[in-house]
Amino acid sequence: MTLFLLIIVAIAIYYLFLYKDINGKKFFTNNEKRCSNCKNIVEESFNVCPICKETLKKKCENCGERVSPAWKYCPYCENLNNK
Repeated sequence: MTLFLLIIVAIAIYYLFLYKDINGKKFFTNNEKRCSNCKNIVEESFNVCPICKETLKKKCENCGERVSPAWKYCPYCENLNNK
């Protein structure tokens, strides 16, 4: 019975702390920014991913501020970002 309990506890520990889901993320993650292409951890100030060179931020055509390429409008000058 004790051996069975130890096996159950070992499986629970493995499941909670070591098992990774389909996307390769651990269940307990902190709020790290990741590249949308390769899932590498990147810093907030990076403009491109240092691993795959995915564009993380682009320059607004109107005001020059760095914004996410997924944003339709610049939050600083309200310019429509077409590209």
